[in-house]
Amino acid sequence: MEQRKIAEAFVESMSQLMEILQMETDILNTQIYEGIDTLQARKVQLTKCYLEAQNKMQASPDVITCLNDIERADLRVLYKKFRNTLSENMLTLRGSYDATDRVVNLVIEAVKKQRGVTKKNIEAFAARPQGYAAYSAPESANAALNTQT
Repeated sequence: MEQRKIAEAFVESMSQLMEILQMETDILNTQIYEGIDTLQARKVQLTKCYLEAQNKMQASPDVITCLNDIERADLRVLYKKFRNTLSENMLTLRGSYDATDRVVNLVIEAVKKQRGVTKKNIEAFAARPQGYAAYSAPESANAALNTQT
């Protein structure tokens, strides 16, 4: 009976986490961020529960054998749905991150342009010496290479 409880806890944690991931994806797609803080806290909590349940499932291979064929098929379908939801959430998060990064870079470039700061007048962006010249002063590089004297 203990194995069935492990399987039920795994399925429940997966279902709840999937629901939170879908809600987060919807929030990011609609760009209405009300309640995202509480959602994130719940997501962290459910992720820990899911990982704990998954570890228990992996530690007890007998859990799967206690399930009948229909329950195993349902678990496979649920896991496939979970993976799809997780993948969609990851892609949406990555897209939101990239979009935010581009906006921040555009703002930085606009501020630099407004202040008259360009790569040409910033010494940090100047060309740097390459090869051995990067490790020695220019005068010593010529002396070391001149073997005729």
